[in-house]
Amino acid sequence: MSFFFKIFLWFWLGMAVVSAVLVASAALIRSRSADDERWRQKYQLTLDLRSQHEADLLDRDGGLPAVQKYIGSVEQRDPMKNYMFDEDAREILNRQPPPEVQQLLPEVAQAPVGKQQVYNQRRIMAEKVIGPSGHQYVFFMTFPPRPFLPHSMIQFLFEDVGAQGALRLVVILLTAAVFCFWLARHITRPIEKLRFAAREIANERLDARVDKSVISRRDELAELGRDFDRMAERIDALVSAQRRLLADVSHELRSPLTRLNLALGLARQRANPATLEHLDRIELETDRLNKLIGQLLSWAKIESGVDLPKKKVFDLGALVQEVACDGDYEARSRNCSVKFEPRLECQVEGQPEMIRGAVENVVRNAVRHTAEGTNVEIALEYRNGNSTPRAVIRVRDHGTGVPDKELPNLFVPFHRVTNGVRKYPDGTGLGLAIAERAFRFHGGRITAANAADGGLVVTLELPAVNAERELPPLSP
Repeated sequence: MSFFFKIFLWFWLGMAVVSAVLVASAALIRSRSADDERWRQKYQLTLDLRSQHEADLLDRDGGLPAVQKYIGSVEQRDPMKNYMFDEDAREILNRQPPPEVQQLLPEVAQAPVGKQQVYNQRRIMAEKVIGPSGHQYVFFMTFPPRPFLPHSMIQFLFEDVGAQGALRLVVILLTAAVFCFWLARHITRPIEKLRFAAREIANERLDARVDKSVISRRDELAELGRDFDRMAERIDALVSAQRRLLADVSHELRSPLTRLNLALGLARQRANPATLEHLDRIELETDRLNKLIGQLLSWAKIESGVDLPKKKVFDLGALVQEVACDGDYEARSRNCSVKFEPRLECQVEGQPEMIRGAVENVVRNAVRHTAEGTNVEIALEYRNGNSTPRAVIRVRDHGTGVPDKELPNLFVPFHRVTNGVRKYPDGTGLGLAIAERAFRFHGGRITAANAADGGLVVTLELPAVNAERELPPLSP
């Protein structure tokens, strides 16, 4: 669930609970007040009749046995208790009254005759009466305590809350929903824009900045947006400076290397046989340095995106066939071969030389790492699923593979992976990185995985512009 809906639901549910409690509390208070009034009206007349009847029974119609029989019959029918006190504050049937009755007895005894005393909270009614003999009695009726919650929730909802209360609750909830939606949107909208800017930075669009609507706010999110822009500007400046430095140094090294090769050629003309071995070593190291500078320039060109030729539609199958033929020629020195069949005509749009260099880097890397006497296998597939048609190239060697933890680092610049068995000092750690950047520049991607029976499988994908068509293989 998104952050927006979490905020919206929590705010709305909180306001819904508070509103429901307020409506229910008001209905409950109103219900208790109405219940008290009904209780008072129902038993006020009963209090007069019973108190006078018990006084009459006590003074002239049978005395205590008649009163005891009458009280027993009454208490069997009604959920109440009757207590009668004489002028000496003694209960006529010698029963032990509740403490509340004992506390209220002096107050009722001082009240005028015939004036009812009603105690809603204690659920007690009392009255002072005079019997036929002229004696005064204090009569009490006690009721069970009133329940805090209504017995029937359905009755409470339909009778006490009612349609009017339900309508109020619905109106409150709708109003709260609109307010909570606006509040959640107000909080999460800047976060979405910050996330969009962060995604752009992660996709190497270093000129991306936070939307001005976030910066113009007057809260902590605006401060966060300004800090994010300062961070992005600093990253952009550092990366741009690094790219410029890399390109400038590579360009500046080309001239000394050219002069060094010229001087090396002149030295060979005058060298004696004893120094030729040292001159060969100098030439080897010079070639390695020249290759590294070429890779650095290619890297800088792809990173900057300038001075790149225009894209055009070309046959990827023919290009892979040519790379396979060149790789097979190089692999013969290690008693290996490069296999690519069948060849497919698969049209893609891009810069052929950049794609060729990327595929060549992957194939050469496979030739260098495959075991002697094995084959490097290249396959070209065409995938036409629900998304954009894709051309997929698979390059598989039969070497020792790469540790799983090192797989994500294969395409990191200058990172040289070792499998713990064999190291390759000739590598610069730029070939696969340049290939990955070149394919990403064309909207594709490169992934690597270890094969189940050993070796490394590198998968290269590019958007295709037409269906494949099988052609006869080219001769080397």
